[in-house]
Amino acid sequence: MVICYIFIKATAGFIEDIVSRLRQMEEITEANAVTGTIDIIARVEVEDFTYILKFILSQIHQLDGVEKTSTHFVTPIP
Repeated sequence: MVICYIFIKATAGFIEDIVSRLRQMEEITEANAVTGTIDIIARVEVEDFTYILKFILSQIHQLDGVEKTSTHFVTPIP
């Protein structure tokens, strides 16, 4: 299982809509608006590392109001 967090910078006025759309995607296990330098954090769980990259480009970057993303992969600590 591959887990990552996607930090999303959004255009003003689009945050609610983006969070709502993210929550409808089966790959997204959690999506929330946050305060600070980013607007939204989404947690993604999939079976394959390569799929995440394709998913971000084909699904998340295509949402209206998404300006920028930063992806942070969870690394297991033994």
